[in-house]
Amino acid sequence: MNREDRAKQFAPFDALTGLREALKKKEREHELQPKKELSEEETAAINEVMNALGKGDVVRVTRFLNGRYIVIEDALASIDAASRKLTVGKTAIPFSEITALGKKQDYTDM
Repeated sequence: MNREDRAKQFAPFDALTGLREALKKKEREHELQPKKELSEEETAAINEVMNALGKGDVVRVTRFLNGRYIVIEDALASIDAASRKLTVGKTAIPFSEITALGKKQDYTDM
């Protein structure tokens, strides 16, 4: 018996074809979260920070995308009020997806 055939006999046996993929899919679905609605105070705080930002400021943005909360930390490229998007690094984030926003100097002491 050649070496490759011998190795195959010790490979893990998947008795139920597709079970592993189905479990991974279910796990990803389970990780999805509903988006929490922001309070008026939280919205006001985000707006206040946004008004104080300038191009090049390092920011931390928490956004809700596809059932998950994602944190991005990078330099602010632009704020486009007309299209309602904040661009951090090379990522354009619609205002509606922003759940938290902080300028680096504000959260380094946390």
